[in-house]
Amino acid sequence: MGMSETLFENEVFDKNGKMVNADLHNYLIATIADTPVIDSTIVDSYEPEGPFGAKEVGEGATLPVLGAVANAIADAIGVRIFELPITPEKVLEAIKSKQK
Repeated sequence: MGMSETLFENEVFDKNGKMVNADLHNYLIATIADTPVIDSTIVDSYEPEGPFGAKEVGEGATLPVLGAVANAIADAIGVRIFELPITPEKVLEAIKSKQK
């Protein structure tokens, strides 16, 4: 989910504010073919403040992905990209702007 937001997802609106890519053909999201191998592990724990001892393990875990990917790209090409999604076209444009 975090990788998809960082590298693929891009809402495009027309001049009237209508989303022009509101379908899965034009609004790209990551698929299993785009993701690395994921090893899952169960960590037994108990959160006394959570319902039935539960704690959040959902979207919070996706937060570091954006920064990690953006920093890896900046480290690799020497230029930071500040606009999502970080597309191959933006990476190439950033490399070209660095060479000027």
